[in-house]
Amino acid sequence: MCGRFFLDSNIGEIVEHYNAPPPDIFTSRYNIAPTTPVLARTDKALTFFRWGLIPSWAKDLSMGNRMFNARSETVSEKPSFRLAYRRRRCLIPASGFYEWRTENGHKQPYCCHIEHRLFSMAGIWEQWQDAEGNQLQTCAVITIEAKGPMSNIHIRMPVYIDPGNYLSWLDCASEKTHIADQLVRDSNPNYQYYAVSTAVNNSRHEGRDLIRQLDSYESEPDID
Repeated sequence: MCGRFFLDSNIGEIVEHYNAPPPDIFTSRYNIAPTTPVLARTDKALTFFRWGLIPSWAKDLSMGNRMFNARSETVSEKPSFRLAYRRRRCLIPASGFYEWRTENGHKQPYCCHIEHRLFSMAGIWEQWQDAEGNQLQTCAVITIEAKGPMSNIHIRMPVYIDPGNYLSWLDCASEKTHIADQLVRDSNPNYQYYAVSTAVNNSRHEGRDLIRQLDSYESEPDID
């Protein structure tokens, strides 16, 4: 799964990377959690969505609290996700994400990244309206079974979309998903990782110190 990530980039880098006008407000964040706003690139613009997808037919927004990830194996079939997957795909910018592994009886957080470069996680989004007519746009990150080194940390990982495939991923005009399906299957990013402080466990904690490598983990620990 992907339940926490960070975006350590300036707005100029993001605008250039996604070839889109900047959002009205932006700041780097180091402990992005579900139900909070996340930056996303749709086929039209850079915008903000609430993280945790709420299907259009949901009765209240609490349903989105647990739907921040969509499994690639069922995203095209599950009623909660299938329409968004066909019609509303997006890119979710990240500099890395966090995963936890149980070690010596406690959960050790790890910072997972791609050479600390800006990259895109595959996402889907939906528009929901409450009983008073207020509209809310929400999203979810698509995940796949962990591959390579990431399988030492967790059983799942976010789907990575290569910059050369951004337009293909965002093109939902025909509602045909075979190209998107192939991009998901081919996703095999070179995620790297190192241990970080347990301060990241509390989503109220912020700041660049959260992605600092622990002194006691100057290199990756040996994996049995």
